[in-house]
Amino acid sequence: MACSAVRSPLLRNHAVRHYAAVAATQSSSAAVPELQVLPGNKITVAAVDNNNPIAKLSIIFRAGSRNETYDTQGITHHLRVFAGLSTCRSTVFGITRNIQQLGGNLTATSDRESITYTVQVTRDKLSDTLTFLEDVATQQVFKPWEISDQLPRLRYELSTVPETTRVMELLHKAAYRSGLGYSLYSPKRQLGKISTETLQHFVNTWFTGSNCAVVATGVPLSSVSQFASSLKVASGEKAPPASEYHGGELRKERTSELTTVAVAAEASGLNKEKDALAFAVLQRAIGSGPRVKWGTSVSPLQRKASGAANADQFAVSAFNASYTDSGLFGFVVCSMPDVAGSIVKAASSYLRSPNLSDADVARGKATLKAEILFAADDGALLLENLSQQALFKGRVYKISDLVAEVEKISTSDVKSVAGKFNSGKLSMASIGDLSTVPHVDQLN
Repeated sequence: MACSAVRSPLLRNHAVRHYAAVAATQSSSAAVPELQVLPGNKITVAAVDNNNPIAKLSIIFRAGSRNETYDTQGITHHLRVFAGLSTCRSTVFGITRNIQQLGGNLTATSDRESITYTVQVTRDKLSDTLTFLEDVATQQVFKPWEISDQLPRLRYELSTVPETTRVMELLHKAAYRSGLGYSLYSPKRQLGKISTETLQHFVNTWFTGSNCAVVATGVPLSSVSQFASSLKVASGEKAPPASEYHGGELRKERTSELTTVAVAAEASGLNKEKDALAFAVLQRAIGSGPRVKWGTSVSPLQRKASGAANADQFAVSAFNASYTDSGLFGFVVCSMPDVAGSIVKAASSYLRSPNLSDADVARGKATLKAEILFAADDGALLLENLSQQALFKGRVYKISDLVAEVEKISTSDVKSVAGKFNSGKLSMASIGDLSTVPHVDQLN
């Protein structure tokens, strides 16, 4: 179902490039994000008509793993895997065959707060493709025999989760216990226990108009609004319970040549925009990994950890996860077991008093602004960012406005949020050979 565009040597022709420059000038002034809330079904609609020959459109629901309960853990993982099964109007074969014939691509993604159904196809074929996107996102029936056929795929996905991802899932569990603590991946004990009725009840509860956004790139807002107004979604204003940060530790010992450890404190959520941006700058100021492929990092965090081990024995990176009402900020380490403990202690010591200079903060701001601008040129990232803004903030930002907000962050703002790691309760998760890894109470 995927399609790719092949570059033509004609693009090297000077005349063609001149025409392309004129077209880019005309489209750039019009490529401004637009948003509206439909009065009928309360769906939020957003679009950027950037004259891209490939149109991308997403139906996104505010229904992620934090919306699960203890008994329904893993249901959003099941929903993501079950995307494309038979619906009220279409069979599996019909959806697959028609999307392929139209040259389109249909995908489903999920995170802790949302699940997204996306179609990408050439602009002239979009209207024909939207029928199948609507079916997949809003007309599910979850036939029991089709559900059982997908269990091997679920088991395969669970067996291929990288340890760095596993440790982040454990970290969220230690930090929040429930809600945001529920994993993106289904517990093995839930395989075969999520029934048709359970899936349909979850969809009816959370796939509502007020919890839905329809976002597109390469499509005018009027066309997106017309499509969204015809979606059959339930009404209701139900919202997930507020997150509650607890802090704690989870350790998973296993025979391994590597040790993976993540440590974090509670950070600001998207409801505190200035603090959330300050945490994003802080992450890049202290070090979020190498910027050169196969290279190494010269960040302050890397230098501090290097004093505890040889540079070839570990990798360390700061991370920042922001959700609607909470977040996590900390670091993740992957190292040889014999030096894991000393690296974790060194990294924790640095984050308790990072001693950031104006130059460090300026570098962090420059990196964040560059990432925002790079994302604007990436069709998939642009669509994802617009979807999150429309669904969780109820507005869409111009790229220039986002860059301007980052520029307003001062060194004092960054130092202020950095102090939360020292004053807050820590959460910690670790996997592998933990013989040298300290416990969380030894890091305070």
